[in-house]
Amino acid sequence: MVHSMAITEDGALLYWVSSDPHLRCQLLYSLCEKTIVSISAGKYWAATATAIGDVYMWDGKKSMDKPPVVATRLHRVKGKKIP
Repeated sequence: MVHSMAITEDGALLYWVSSDPHLRCQLLYSLCEKTIVSISAGKYWAATATAIGDVYMWDGKKSMDKPPVVATRLHRVKGKKIP
C-alpha cells in the first residue's frame, strides 16, 4: 500500500509501488507532456504541480499494485497561494 515518486531533471514523474516485487519505477504516462515541478505523496493520495501551475491528484489506494492510469486535474487552483 506504499507508493513513492521522484521527479527527473527534465520534469518527468517516476512512480513505483511497494507491492511490486522488483520495485520497478515507471513513468506516469498521463502526465508525460507536463513539466512536473513539485510532488507530494501521502499514504494513499498523491499530488503534483506543473511548471504552468496546474495541480493533479490521484488515489493511490485504487491502484495499489500498479501506477495510476489517470491523474485528475484540480480546477480553480492555478495561481492560488496555499498557506
